[in-house]
Amino acid sequence: MTKSSLAKSGGQPQITGEYVIYGGIIWAAISLAIYLNFSVVDTNATHPLWFILTTTGLEEIGLLVSGWLCLRNYWYESIVSGRAVWLLFALAMFAFFVGNLWFSLWEMLWGLDPAASAGNPFFVLFYTIAIAGMRLAILDRDVQLKPQQWAIVGGVVAVGLTVGCWLTTLSARAVTTPPPLGAIEIVQAADSKPIVNTSPPSIVAQAIDPVAIGNPQHPPAWVLAIDRSMQPLVNSFNLFYVLCDLVLLTFSAILFVGFWGSRLGLPWRMAAQAVLCFYIADTWFAYANNRVQGYESGFIMEVFWIFGIVQFGIAAALEFDHSIRARRLARRRTAIK
Repeated sequence: MTKSSLAKSGGQPQITGEYVIYGGIIWAAISLAIYLNFSVVDTNATHPLWFILTTTGLEEIGLLVSGWLCLRNYWYESIVSGRAVWLLFALAMFAFFVGNLWFSLWEMLWGLDPAASAGNPFFVLFYTIAIAGMRLAILDRDVQLKPQQWAIVGGVVAVGLTVGCWLTTLSARAVTTPPPLGAIEIVQAADSKPIVNTSPPSIVAQAIDPVAIGNPQHPPAWVLAIDRSMQPLVNSFNLFYVLCDLVLLTFSAILFVGFWGSRLGLPWRMAAQAVLCFYIADTWFAYANNRVQGYESGFIMEVFWIFGIVQFGIAAALEFDHSIRARRLARRRTAIK
């Protein structure tokens, strides 16, 4: 559906919000079922190639659909909340799509650490644009909160900040934390003197196995150059993502409580829930990438990325339906007069 087709149809949607809601629920349920049944593997095993391809496909297809739904709102001139907001959301979805594609290529095709992939600049772009879109949504909707509502927003931000700081600190101490007593082994040397081995315990990790993920190709020189340049910045990127999630969490909390109980505010409550899902997934990944040695993507907490993507699409579809109904109501009132 293009802008011209919308004009010809008089704003009549070909894909209604009801279809998008049902499709999003099914998409999220399928994703959750796959993660619940196949994300847990044995200690010495890795995720099979089909699992990585399937979960990546669920994310990428969801991003394209959600981005298109946001772009459809931008094309519709009578959208209630302002076209620029949805253009920013669409650009954010497409930036995440490209970043996630590089992330997957780094892991599946070349067998490298995906946290240091060329997708990081696109993830930074995603958060920058998403923050601008949420801020513009608050300004366009002229959200006014009462003191008790500001208290709720402050509580949400405090909890999010505490969890983010706690996990970041815990991850930073992972390298310097002394091993537990059970990890100290007594080795008998040749001279019968006990030698204490204080090497840190091996953390249960799922290292990337080249055979398990489809025998990846040898990375080209330019890929290795990007990987080397990104490696020192991995922790900084993860911290940046968590901080951006806190900003988005603040904006989403403002929208959530500002439109609480309002049917017209349902799209923004969905967008707020989507941001919360991104916060959960990003915080987990920042923790696991630092805490778990050789961490391989595919843990069940990553399903929250798909939940967030789906809810962004549902929010866009609901806002489109509200705009269609508002335009019809305006026409009826004009006809009565």
